[in-house]
Amino acid sequence: MSALRFFGILAVNFRLCILEITSSLSRTAITTLGLFLGVASLLVNLAFVRGMNDDLRANMEQIGGLNILTVRQVEAETPQEQKLFQRSPGIGFDALDSVYSGLPYIQTVLRSHELGWQRFSGAGNRSHGYVIACDPLYFSIFNYTVGNGRLLNEEDMRNNAPVCIIGSRLAERLFPGQDPIGNRLTIRRTYTLTVVGLLDSKSIRSRRDIECCIPFPLYASRFENADRNLESASIVLTTSDSAETAKNTLFQRIKADHRGAEDFTIELSADKIKEVRNASMAMKIVLLSIAFISLLVGGISIMNIMFATIGDRIREIGIRKALGARRYDLFIQFILEALLVCCFGGLPGMLLGALVVLAPEGMFPYAPRLTSADFTVAFGFLIVSGLLSGLFPALRAASMQPVEALRY
Repeated sequence: MSALRFFGILAVNFRLCILEITSSLSRTAITTLGLFLGVASLLVNLAFVRGMNDDLRANMEQIGGLNILTVRQVEAETPQEQKLFQRSPGIGFDALDSVYSGLPYIQTVLRSHELGWQRFSGAGNRSHGYVIACDPLYFSIFNYTVGNGRLLNEEDMRNNAPVCIIGSRLAERLFPGQDPIGNRLTIRRTYTLTVVGLLDSKSIRSRRDIECCIPFPLYASRFENADRNLESASIVLTTSDSAETAKNTLFQRIKADHRGAEDFTIELSADKIKEVRNASMAMKIVLLSIAFISLLVGGISIMNIMFATIGDRIREIGIRKALGARRYDLFIQFILEALLVCCFGGLPGMLLGALVVLAPEGMFPYAPRLTSADFTVAFGFLIVSGLLSGLFPALRAASMQPVEALRY
């Protein structure tokens, strides 16, 4: 078959399909409703999956990479453990260097302590935020940046400077309409600090928006009830390849330092990243499965109506065959008709699904985002649904004998 004849057949069948679709618009609209909702659901789910990926990437940055190892204190669960744990000195400030020194694959130990949720006041306003005491290296390891001002530095550590950096949401609550840099805030109505930096958050509803970071020496020396034992300590390895070796060696050293008490656990960032990825993958599978099921239901509806249409148009098929139409003419006609019906409902569905990216910021836990690849995937599934839903009806129409069809 020449290309000219093929395109001629397509043009004729396209006009026939348009006439058939426009002659019963209400039936076509009802038939394609399932596909309309299915494609819209697919795009919405793809938008949220991409938003989840962005948030996952931001969380991985906060975890700090694969070369971070965290030693975390654990609570006793039984009376026997409680008695044994009392012999342990805990993860103390002074014991850090002695326990971790001499190991070639350890770069440094990060001193940090999470004071948790605290009450703030500033410029006559009150709010709650999450306080972290840390060293300057903490910011580079866990990818902290400031949008305005500066980060804490070594001079702040040496001088126990009463300064802090805060998140954007905390700044808006305490200093609405003001530049927070240079302003003072109070923690627990006792400790007054000067704001020297505003944290830059890269994701919506990030905890960094309400964090307040203070110098670690300031916390250790001036804060009342400063715990001499850390809840956790982050260790920076020279390379992620030595993570398992470091974990095993440190476990034995810390256990010996704690007089045999296993009142701690050692976590690898790689394990935490794997857990986050697994949870994210499970959510992606659920969301995309819902969308694909919706598309399948829409495709089955179109297949049913195509079979019903063939039953109503048997005489038309017989007349076309009697006038010289071949099997592929009818096959192309009904396949093309199924594709056009799918596009009739699917393209508006794609437009509806794309509107999710216009949602106000902060409306959803994840910021939905779509790319051209997502529209390509949605349109691809739309075409596949059209081909599958029209395949068997088209084969049935093409295989009819003209003599039998003209009896109807």
